[in-house]
Amino acid sequence: MSRIQLYFNGISEVVGNSKMSVIVLTDMEKKRALSFVCDEIMKYQISIRLSDKTLSKTFVPEVLVHLLKDLVDIQRFEIMIHGIDEGEYKVALLDANALSSYPIRLSDAVLLSLICSIPLYIDTKLMLKQSEQYKLNSSRMSIPINSITTQQLKEELKKAIEQENYRLASYIKEELENRK
Repeated sequence: MSRIQLYFNGISEVVGNSKMSVIVLTDMEKKRALSFVCDEIMKYQISIRLSDKTLSKTFVPEVLVHLLKDLVDIQRFEIMIHGIDEGEYKVALLDANALSSYPIRLSDAVLLSLICSIPLYIDTKLMLKQSEQYKLNSSRMSIPINSITTQQLKEELKKAIEQENYRLASYIKEELENRK
């Protein structure tokens, strides 16, 4: 399987919706970007790790990672994004030594990768399908509609109708119909 390593590039709040944020992952050359939505709790968790490492070093995830590092070689793990289904990326934490995998939510996988430097990969075909050209310092970014959860789409459909944005409502409704 061909794969591309991804790197955390940033997180920002969605304009007009303080409950959702967008995480941006890029390839090593910063030519392509994969953007996906996360909730406000994950934005807060990632923001803490980026701004104050001394505060977060006593948090449960960091403590568990230090414990794990004492017990096993952390380099035997990697994270793989291998698919997408109903607005959710399919992601697994892989243990190369035990040949086992553990499903994990993508935003949690990014947090884990930031905490303990576990490499994050994506299937090459999936990256080409879901990503867009990376634009440095761009104030706008696209998120593939198929990477937004059904619940989030329903909320956005309601907003689009309330704002009389019928073109957007039509796109969202079509995506919801395709998921049935």
